[in-house]
Amino acid sequence: MAADIVDSAPSTEFSVGNKHPLENRKSWNFHVKRHQADSYDKQREGIIASANVWRFLEAVSDSPPEDERNASETQSLPYSIKRKKPKNHIPFAGGDTTHGMMIDAGSQGTRLHIYEWDKRFLLDEDDLLEVAQGKKLSYPTSNNRWTDKYTPGLDVFSYHKDADDLKEAIGGYLGSLLDFAKTVLKDKEDEWHTYPIYLKGTGGLRTLSQSERVRIIDCVRELFHDKTYNPFDFDDERARVISGEEEAIYGWVGVNFAKGTLIEQSEGVGAVTYNPKLTYGMVEMGGASTQIAVYENNGDLMANLFKLQLGGARHWNVYVHSYLYSGINGAWSRLNARLNWQGVLTNPCLPTGSSIEFSSWMHLNDKAQLYPRSHPESTTYTVTMNNDHTVFDFEKCSDISYKLLRKQTNKEWCDFQMDGNCGFAGVYQPPLPQMNRAIDEFIATSNFADVFAFLQLGERSTIDNIGKKAERICSLSFNELQVYNSNLESPLKDPDVLKQGCFRSVYVYQMLRNGWEFGDDFVIHAADVINGHKLGWALGCMLYEINTLPWNFHPELLFNIRRRWLIRSLYIIVGTLVASGIAILLATRMSKEFNKTVRESIFFRQTGLETNGMVCRLMAIPDARNFLEESEKSYEGLNIEATKKEALAKDTKKGSTYTRSMFKK
Repeated sequence: MAADIVDSAPSTEFSVGNKHPLENRKSWNFHVKRHQADSYDKQREGIIASANVWRFLEAVSDSPPEDERNASETQSLPYSIKRKKPKNHIPFAGGDTTHGMMIDAGSQGTRLHIYEWDKRFLLDEDDLLEVAQGKKLSYPTSNNRWTDKYTPGLDVFSYHKDADDLKEAIGGYLGSLLDFAKTVLKDKEDEWHTYPIYLKGTGGLRTLSQSERVRIIDCVRELFHDKTYNPFDFDDERARVISGEEEAIYGWVGVNFAKGTLIEQSEGVGAVTYNPKLTYGMVEMGGASTQIAVYENNGDLMANLFKLQLGGARHWNVYVHSYLYSGINGAWSRLNARLNWQGVLTNPCLPTGSSIEFSSWMHLNDKAQLYPRSHPESTTYTVTMNNDHTVFDFEKCSDISYKLLRKQTNKEWCDFQMDGNCGFAGVYQPPLPQMNRAIDEFIATSNFADVFAFLQLGERSTIDNIGKKAERICSLSFNELQVYNSNLESPLKDPDVLKQGCFRSVYVYQMLRNGWEFGDDFVIHAADVINGHKLGWALGCMLYEINTLPWNFHPELLFNIRRRWLIRSLYIIVGTLVASGIAILLATRMSKEFNKTVRESIFFRQTGLETNGMVCRLMAIPDARNFLEESEKSYEGLNIEATKKEALAKDTKKGSTYTRSMFKK
């Protein structure tokens, strides 16, 4: 099999009763091999080997050995599937909470995130009022190991024109992610049917034609409606390609939720008006697109306004925009496509002494305009770009990177229409800060954060410093760049990505400084994780989505809760009284002075405790009744003895008298 999993995976036997839900031999073969691969993965660390997706289409009938098959049957597809293996063991979900899955179908790969939140139960009238007043929301949390990722992006499956082939390929690809979710949630299988699952496509799928987007999403919906394939709660609306504006607003929500600046100000009804409390602007660079979102405190927005409302809470008026083909990969493709159209195979942004293979469908017409992707001229080609110069030309690299922003289009209409308030590519944008103030903080995520790490900028840097560090990196030859990379805390593993390091650094600087026009001294914060939350639009989208789910009214749970609290309270009261009594008894037995004080107290005498034998014994007090009884017995004994002596004395006296009388006679 072409480019199959490296090394041989251990065999695994499956019964017919466990057949893959797509119910055909091809998919069942993939199902078996996927489980074999997963078993093999457990014995390895790091990034697992590449597995070519040709395995999706292999027949499992009584065919001849693979090495005897016709060459056409083993021809590789133009993409391969890779999975990033979790670094640590997978923590299983537990507790009395509920869960949901968000599948981020991006251009660079597909990730499944598992989130957790408290069950949406209302217990009494107070809860109902809080919901009506926008004061009760659900908050998603996650674990950084509750994420699974496969590459490449879902858009590559547009290669499959046959409906059955498409279903089989996507079914195997997403089935691995669903298996991961089942593993994490294995202890809650009885509730799987209540856990919502979402698949949202972003920039990569937005680059496809509408017919291709619809074809892929329809295939996903058909698969997810199959309960044997997908046991989680699903409806059609939960699988779709989201707009760039949605991606931007969800990214902004994720940042401000993680920073703790969103929820408190969202409570209530109406619109969030000017508030001096801090909110954070967000800039995010993906593979295909780049997003910006910022809350304008004065509320003055001419265009690109997005009204955000979480549940029944107040809504935010946020400026958002998404630039398709301005992501890190989209820009790289446009740059090389233009150079290739010009007949130039030298890329001035490559490190000196390096070359890279470049594949694309982008072509330009005789007016230097890019053809749409659905145009007949948009056919795939591959060329080798290089930089065989001995000295790096930073000015030339910087210049062609700047041209990717298409700033000249602002002059055609935007500058006139919006009175100069334009970002780049002819798009309206409110003025962005030149210096830092408390209400003008921005957080950069995704590939921005990756570039910060590559340039060793730390989490915060001025815009000017980004440019200086980029120029320093670009001056390194490829051999020197490899040495530099090896000394990084997290070195780049893909040599092709390393070769793009200079371009990515310069492009990030050009976008921040000359695209959005932040000031040179403006300090921007780059991060991928804040307060334990992985930043990205998926977090903000899940926060939004779960607060559209219905609340369930369960007043009987309140009675159970109150009853449990009552029982606990009684236990506490009784326990306190018993403990106090024991403490007093111990004190009376250990302290003579305290013992005397207790015995002489009015309470002790008037309540009859003074004569209670058990109390007296516990307090080590002599029992008066026993003393009296013993005294009485002793007294009676003395009386009897005295009586006996007196009688004896009388008898003795009588005897003496009788004797004397006898002597007289």
